[in-house]
Amino acid sequence: MALMLDWRGTPITHRAHVLFPRKWGRSAHSTEMVEGVVQSFHPTGRITVDVLRTSRPRETGGTGRTRYAVPAHSVTVVPTPAGLRTGDPGDAGPSPTPQAPAPAASLELLTVDGTQYGPYPGQPTAATRSPYGTYLFTGETAQRIVTDLHRDNCGLTAAFECDGALTFTWDATYRDEPGTERVTPDAQGRYAIGGLWPWDFWPETGGATPQP
Repeated sequence: MALMLDWRGTPITHRAHVLFPRKWGRSAHSTEMVEGVVQSFHPTGRITVDVLRTSRPRETGGTGRTRYAVPAHSVTVVPTPAGLRTGDPGDAGPSPTPQAPAPAASLELLTVDGTQYGPYPGQPTAATRSPYGTYLFTGETAQRIVTDLHRDNCGLTAAFECDGALTFTWDATYRDEPGTERVTPDAQGRYAIGGLWPWDFWPETGGATPQP
């Protein structure tokens, strides 16, 4: 099997410590940072990670899931255990408040990694970019994303609801377990989408300023 790399191009080895973001709950901004140890590799490009701890608070305690299969390019290899609070994942400290986009944040042209879909003008919600980062899209662009998504029979679908919310639904062929995620537009009518597939930058901007 070919050597797997994290999103920065760092080789992933057995028993390496890695960090990766994971969505939970219905809010598009509900993201926990998970720290774990690599246990195995899969031909599909995924790695199995045993969870050490997470940044997600759990009112009822407990450890939650202890193992995840995640895409190799969604993780960050860290040389030593990361500075998350030690103990069971259920004892992790509160998650930091999600960073809102700066008013002057410029639009970026995006595509879904490995496809020719797009370009999708999106506004980043964080200063640091990652393949599974969250971007804000207008309703028109969100509709284009949904249309392109349905061109693939990947086990992930999406639909707009009567109240304007956008609900993503996936089965066990797309992730380890079936699930849904509901994205509600903000006051400007923008949809925060991320964490469901890897983004990449559109290669043919031609120096033009992206338009929403």
